[in-house]
Amino acid sequence: MTDLLSPVDSEVRAHVRERAEATRARRQAVSSIMTALCWAAIAVAAVPLVMILVELFSKGWSYISTSSFYTQLPQAPTLFSQNQLGGISNSLIGSLVLIVYACLAAVPIGIGIGVYLAEHDTKPAAVLRTVTATMIGAPSILMGLFAYSVIVIQFGVGFSILAGSFGLAVLMLPLIASTTELSVRNVPHTLREAGLALGARPSTTSLRIVIPAALTGIVTGCILAISRAVGETAVIYLVIGGTASAITWKPLDFGNGLPSTIYTDVQSSYSSQHDQAWGIALFLVLVIFVLSLAARIWSARKQKVRR
Repeated sequence: MTDLLSPVDSEVRAHVRERAEATRARRQAVSSIMTALCWAAIAVAAVPLVMILVELFSKGWSYISTSSFYTQLPQAPTLFSQNQLGGISNSLIGSLVLIVYACLAAVPIGIGIGVYLAEHDTKPAAVLRTVTATMIGAPSILMGLFAYSVIVIQFGVGFSILAGSFGLAVLMLPLIASTTELSVRNVPHTLREAGLALGARPSTTSLRIVIPAALTGIVTGCILAISRAVGETAVIYLVIGGTASAITWKPLDFGNGLPSTIYTDVQSSYSSQHDQAWGIALFLVLVIFVLSLAARIWSARKQKVRR
């Protein structure tokens, strides 16, 4: 191969090889330093996370490992029975009801917005895309204040599960819309063009061809939005009342949730309730971890099937 090269090419190659050998030591040193800095950054990020997890498991495992923690209603501790705590069944069901109601509103609307943004490049779509991106980065307490202003005050519904679900739906909506838009945009244009060539209307093509093809990304976005909403405190604490000691699913009743129960327990004067808050926090962390892991496994399996 070298015999076929011209003298100029051979000279250039020799010069490049010489420069590479001259700078090899410096490049290796820079590479080692950058690798060490990356590992140091990972350690800086991982150490606090590990410390938090160790604290959660050491203080909360004794609570989440008992079945009564999930099945009993809460009890008010007294001076003579400080360990009389009961369980979190009302908060557990309350969080589930809040998420279900929020999904009923946020999922179809978010998917519809995402499909619209993916298939239109008009000025209204650009404005809506900017608003969606802004809402993703907005503090969650703003959603609670918005729910309080609209549902509790303007519509006169009052503190209720409906108000909390509305706040969570507003929180979930931009994330679902953003992931849906990205998933729909990743669908090959040939699928859409094939549907239109067969005489299908644009709406039918979107519903029957585009959305099923993008379903993996859409489902993943919905799961991630749910995992974010499950642990939100500020959104629901302002509007659900936080005083429901019984299990309820009615939208207009006072509600309760796991994050608001943590907030109430840490304000208690009894150390036993402080310890129970660690158990609830650990349970929430595990739920969010399971949801995130499920979203990744779902996405990975679907991509493997497509390949």
